[in-house]
Amino acid sequence: MVFTIFNMIAFRSEDGVMWDLAQPDRRLSFTAIPARLFTYLLENADRMVGREELLNNIWDKYGLEPSNNSVNQYISLIRKSLIELGCEEEIIKTIPRVGFYIAGEMVSYSQETTKNIKITSSEPQPRRSRWPKPLLLAISFIISTLLILQPFRSATGYLEYRIPKSTLYKIGTIANCPVYSLNNNSPDTAARKERLAQELADLHAPCISNEVFVFHSGEHYTYQQSGRAFIARCANSDHSLSHFSDCRAVYVFAK
Repeated sequence: MVFTIFNMIAFRSEDGVMWDLAQPDRRLSFTAIPARLFTYLLENADRMVGREELLNNIWDKYGLEPSNNSVNQYISLIRKSLIELGCEEEIIKTIPRVGFYIAGEMVSYSQETTKNIKITSSEPQPRRSRWPKPLLLAISFIISTLLILQPFRSATGYLEYRIPKSTLYKIGTIANCPVYSLNNNSPDTAARKERLAQELADLHAPCISNEVFVFHSGEHYTYQQSGRAFIARCANSDHSLSHFSDCRAVYVFAK
């Protein structure tokens, strides 16, 4: 199977070869584990994939010793490889304490194999700057800005998260906790999202004083309550909306 990623990169699952669609001679190949891992994530695009699920299907299933560190290393390798081929967009999103996510809009696939793409070893190609088309950038879901929370250990030993510079839009409050969206919404849409966020918070992550909520839902979930939604309740001690810690994240899918 050949996957097309962000209309820029092709990945062939049968042999782990990945190449630049605009310059097919720019290519690289993965060994078995990262190829299997990337294939699994692409096959499950638009769905949250947990770490345990990856460990079971990529390692345990093949008699290999699993570890969370291995998952992190191979995810990092795949990301760096995409960047090397010119795709600056973060395709694989990390959701703290949940798993990994690839937006379905970023991926298409066919059963065809590309025979004229040969597997050869070559020296790394110079990295070139390539900006994605504005339309594709818009389609890539601003949800990414929250889902790309990257965990790291602080000097105190607590798990914290930092978000790259982005804009959060206040859509309301849940009890004493402000609720923010990743999109600038119309008043009607903001009210709908506030209500949906309230429902999820009541069920999974009630307001705790001085914490904030960040909520995102797809259009179908917003208007029909079917599809996917995400809410995170985080401490924001410096009130900067750029430094979050102790996040509780909930991802839901409604049919």
